[in-house]
Amino acid sequence: MPRSLPLRNLLILASVAQIIGVVGLVGYLSFRNGQKAVNDLATQLRQELTARIERELQGYFAVPHEINRLNASAFTLGDLDIETASRGESQFYQQMKIAPTVAFVYCGSAQTGEFFGVLRSPQDGSLQLSYSNPANQFLREYYSLDVRGERTYRLRQLDKPFDSRQRPWYKAAVQAERPTWTDIYIAFTTGLPNVTASQPVYDKSGRKLIGVCATDVVLPEEFRMFLRSLKIGQTGQAFVVDRKGNLISNSTDEPLMLGTGQDATLLPATDSKDRLVRETATYLTQRFGSFGAIAQVQRLDFSLNGQRQFLEVVPFRDGYGLDWLIVVVVPEADFMAQIDANTRNTVLLCLGALGASIIGSILTARWITGPILRVTKATAGLVHGNWEQPVEPIGSITEIQSLANTFNSMTRQLRESFEALRQSEATNRAIVTAIPDLLMRVSGDGSYIDIVGSDRLLQIYGVERFLPGSHVTDSLPEAIAETRLKYIQQALQTGKLQVYEQHIEVNGKRQDEEVRIAVLGQDEVLIMVRDITQRKQVEESLRIAEEKYRSIYENALEGIFQSTTEGRYLNVNPAMARLYGYDSPEDMVNSVHNISSQVYVNPERRQAFKEALEISDRIEAFTYQSYQKDGSIIWVEESTRAVRDSKHNILYYEGIVQDITERKRWEAEIRRHLEELQIEIDQSRRATEVEMITRSNYFQEIQEEISGFNLDEFWS
Repeated sequence: MPRSLPLRNLLILASVAQIIGVVGLVGYLSFRNGQKAVNDLATQLRQELTARIERELQGYFAVPHEINRLNASAFTLGDLDIETASRGESQFYQQMKIAPTVAFVYCGSAQTGEFFGVLRSPQDGSLQLSYSNPANQFLREYYSLDVRGERTYRLRQLDKPFDSRQRPWYKAAVQAERPTWTDIYIAFTTGLPNVTASQPVYDKSGRKLIGVCATDVVLPEEFRMFLRSLKIGQTGQAFVVDRKGNLISNSTDEPLMLGTGQDATLLPATDSKDRLVRETATYLTQRFGSFGAIAQVQRLDFSLNGQRQFLEVVPFRDGYGLDWLIVVVVPEADFMAQIDANTRNTVLLCLGALGASIIGSILTARWITGPILRVTKATAGLVHGNWEQPVEPIGSITEIQSLANTFNSMTRQLRESFEALRQSEATNRAIVTAIPDLLMRVSGDGSYIDIVGSDRLLQIYGVERFLPGSHVTDSLPEAIAETRLKYIQQALQTGKLQVYEQHIEVNGKRQDEEVRIAVLGQDEVLIMVRDITQRKQVEESLRIAEEKYRSIYENALEGIFQSTTEGRYLNVNPAMARLYGYDSPEDMVNSVHNISSQVYVNPERRQAFKEALEISDRIEAFTYQSYQKDGSIIWVEESTRAVRDSKHNILYYEGIVQDITERKRWEAEIRRHLEELQIEIDQSRRATEVEMITRSNYFQEIQEEISGFNLDEFWS
């Protein structure tokens, strides 16, 4: 085998002299031009970044004040019951659902410090009702909420009284006499750093303070993620500080709090572990004396370890008391690194234009072309499926021989890969065929590319309406087609899965469908259509059944209830509240804390009631005397069952109660009449018996004998 020579050495010997001169000249000129552009580029980048950060902050902190205005209006009009917490949680619930960045929406009363609001649980994100008032001795209670924002089960109760008038958010609003922000503090409920938007609420005359409405915002992790997503060069940083120099947020993963719990404090920017943040904050402090002295936009630069740093500081104010500083700092080296890379690319591109280099490379190219053409011919055979074209190592150039060996190895790997691909395609085709959906590949303009998957829906719609090349508007009604096109564009713009439902008339029948749109390529989506008509019918049936049950529950003449084994009512219907003399079901649930002592005249009957349910799970016509709200006593008859879990533990009682006081009164009256009638019967019977004796012959004979006696003689 002839001696082989490295291709790299041959090319270097022919071109090194020309390349060195040209690359050196072009690189120098490119570097000089790039340096002149650095300042302009840095200024534009800083301005753009600070503007984006400012817009993000404004959007984030505008929502809480909008919520406060709505709640203050509802408070004034009486739609929110802060004193007794009997209504209004659904409004708070909807606000929390609409604004996912809000942690707590609530109001406090100026009367005696009552509190009422809905919070987002820091553990699982669920929404909970919390209130305190005289009814619970100002010990805040927490309740879970259902999907309509109505309270369901009591979760827990705090052991310390809560007076809303003593909280910072309440005092801040009263002192400012207008909407305002509090200082950053540790939240009473979550233990997390909060800032609160609060607003004083006045009566309809606008003169008397009736309370304060507020909205908590946990210092936003979303905003921190936004800062981290910004492209600030390669090592640049962006952060936000308050006028005391404490970090509000930054683009690193550094913790922003010192300490834990109620003792936690904000981290001063000058104590940051990030060197660039710390040195930038130190520089600003030295230049202006304090962060509070920075009143307008500042575009500065300073040196750190001999490297120039571009710095921009922008004050951020929202008109409600927020007064922070947005700081963006970018090392000059980040810009110069890009310029250096551009210079090198420019030099490489200029090499192609060097006539001297081209002339010196022609002979080498001719020597190499022959063997490479053979590899090219074999490659062209692969395109047509000819896998049996091994290329023998040819020539004396090491790289060409290596290329031939690599080509042969690549051919074997491609053959194996295509075989695996065919197997994978068959598997995927089987999966697609098994999916009970209509699957369509559609371009961004709404044209069908391919229809795959089940033919079930195609048989309903008609195949001719879904031919490749046809448009969405050819196969769907105008309104549905417009909706389909809108979601296609939304999927392509956001890159996220789009899911919606539609109603369509097919062969004179209404059909409900679920549509899913996923992005397949730059201008292509996959549309999946599933028939959900049966599911919708089931959902409608369930809704109707629930409405019927609710109507029966609300309008029943008998009292219906659910209660815990410990003696608290979970739910009562209006008839139950009226039976016991309460204003509403909520009034009764909140007022009765111990059924045994507050409802039963004889608590022993309550114990007998519980023991009976432990044995049989159901008790019928159980009667007892009961207290009403005003203390009067009535007779009631109760039929109840015990609801148990899978482990046979009693969860709660539910039953029906009737007022039988009138029935008891009639029973007593009937007994009295029967007793009086019995007395009259006994007297009449005795008179009859006496009369019978006096009329008897024996009695007449005795009477005649007695009349013949001389009593004086008899006794003498």
